[in-house]
Amino acid sequence: MASDKIFWTIISIVFFAVLFILKKLFTKKLARQSGEEKTLNIVKDFIQRMGWKKENYLLVNNLIIQNNFWSCEIDILLLTRKWIYVIEVKDWKRGRLDGSFNHEYLDWSYKVGKQGKRRRHRMYSPFWQNERHIKRFKGYFQSTNQNILSIVCFNGPSLKINLKESKKTVFEHKHVWVKNSREKDVSYCLAYYENQNTQLISFEKLREQISKELSTPDKRQRHRDWVKSIKEGRGINKILN
Repeated sequence: MASDKIFWTIISIVFFAVLFILKKLFTKKLARQSGEEKTLNIVKDFIQRMGWKKENYLLVNNLIIQNNFWSCEIDILLLTRKWIYVIEVKDWKRGRLDGSFNHEYLDWSYKVGKQGKRRRHRMYSPFWQNERHIKRFKGYFQSTNQNILSIVCFNGPSLKINLKESKKTVFEHKHVWVKNSREKDVSYCLAYYENQNTQLISFEKLREQISKELSTPDKRQRHRDWVKSIKEGRGINKILN
């Protein structure tokens, strides 16, 4: 009896030790995930919970569209029977974000060092960036759809966001922002809009057009060249032609 008790005690200790190690490994794996990977997985889980068939949606990661004058990359695009979701992901995990969400630049600040000195950065607004993505998307696919939503997803639950709306700049499209946290993530936003009584115009046509634009190594390299040309101030046509 005593030996049986010792045996099961050892088994229990080993079992919980293995569980502890697996939990640690899983936590580290999540920590290594980029904000884009984490957000993409959340969207995939949402689609699975909704039970959608493949013919009723299209999910694309890093969609590149380009012509002879510009190139743009959409982090995550989700096309459903009701909406076009253009999702921009930012991995700003700490500090504070201030400014007007519809201004071209935002102020990101965070504390560094033992003295807590605040470091500030002027960041290009992801809302402004996504507005340009949407305009180029609609122009490229010749879409007049108004059922298009810009979602800016911050992969930092501790990031404090203090954004206002400026009357000086009015976006043509609707913008929302979310933070991926334990309590709420981007799936809550998707669920809210999918529950609305609306219908996407020309879903089948758009789905077919976007499917033809899935990124190839050649297109991705041209996009990298275009981004590099912008930074260096070189002629865009020379890069894309």
